[in-house]
Amino acid sequence: MDNGKRNNEAPDSGEQTTKKGISRRKFLIGGGVGAAGLLVGGGLWYRNNLPDSAIESAFNRALSSDRNRNYFEEDALHVITTGTGAPLPDPNRVGPQAVVVAGDQMLVFDTGPGSTRQLALTGLSISSVNALFLTHFHSDHISDLGELMLQHWTGTGVEEPLQIYGPPGVEEVVAGFVAAYQPDRGYRIDHHGADVMPPSGFGGVAHTFDIGTDLMASEVVYEAGGVQVIAFNVDHPPVVPAVGFRVNYKDRSVMITGDTIYSDSLIHHAMGADLMVSDALNHKMSQMLSEAGEDMENNLSSITEDIQESHIKPEEAAFVAKEAGVPVLMITHVLPPVPDFLKRPFLRDARAVYDGHLQMANDGTLISLPVNSDQFSIHELLG
Repeated sequence: MDNGKRNNEAPDSGEQTTKKGISRRKFLIGGGVGAAGLLVGGGLWYRNNLPDSAIESAFNRALSSDRNRNYFEEDALHVITTGTGAPLPDPNRVGPQAVVVAGDQMLVFDTGPGSTRQLALTGLSISSVNALFLTHFHSDHISDLGELMLQHWTGTGVEEPLQIYGPPGVEEVVAGFVAAYQPDRGYRIDHHGADVMPPSGFGGVAHTFDIGTDLMASEVVYEAGGVQVIAFNVDHPPVVPAVGFRVNYKDRSVMITGDTIYSDSLIHHAMGADLMVSDALNHKMSQMLSEAGEDMENNLSSITEDIQESHIKPEEAAFVAKEAGVPVLMITHVLPPVPDFLKRPFLRDARAVYDGHLQMANDGTLISLPVNSDQFSIHELLG
């Protein structure tokens, strides 16, 4: 792994998550990485005849330790790409999501299909999420909203609903998911009781911001715990509104494009950031896929051609990062899906443009930007 600074320390035991407002927030929940994995291995006979004490010990170990704890102890702007896929099916990637952990804040950006489970697998406590930010309302960016709200509520029994920020339309989206989950709300309160599942913590509260349609426009939409979130417009035809976000913490910053085509506005809003997390569609590969699917009895050929007019090319994202002076570029929302051996060809034209650190993010890639430093480190939390 190419890192600005390597971190070879072995992770130690994790911390239990507590309810919001009761004691100091802890982001890591013991056992976030599945206990069942500890039971795999050993001879067939031994596995078939494990004594209950050994099984109990395995679960105790899983719930009292976390392999990712050390990564978040440094005062830094931490960014995790918990979902790096797109609508086309990819066995190795779920729908788009990025998570920012900084100071006492844990912020989530988009909630694509499967992203809630990937977020949980990192070991981070979903109940510790302070706010969710939506870039736009394509299904692949919102379809896990119900699950994220539910896990936020049920994980530690929080007493306040998830705070959700987005452009005009966010109220309708949130209301729809809250309505769909109303029966489940009742089941869980009846089953576990209001002490475990406080009714007030269910669902989400929508916060709308409107920055018009000027691509150069931006607005601070959230400030807490030393973290500032700025929303800015992007061009994602035919979707309006569509936004990206810039997150600032102390002297470090990340720009998250959301879905977009190239515009000079991207350079403006990425200027001087430490990290850019960018949507990217390889147009050559998408066209190859479109032509290969022409004889199939579905919409694949048409869709893979149409989407080329809605997403930035890898080399265009690289140009933005270069012009804005961004030293680290992570490619996400990967279109079309590619196996590992095609990752380098996917980014070939981008590497010819940009000489900073460039890589295709995976589900669970963590980029840490320590404060008072120009260094960075990269780790795989789910690898």
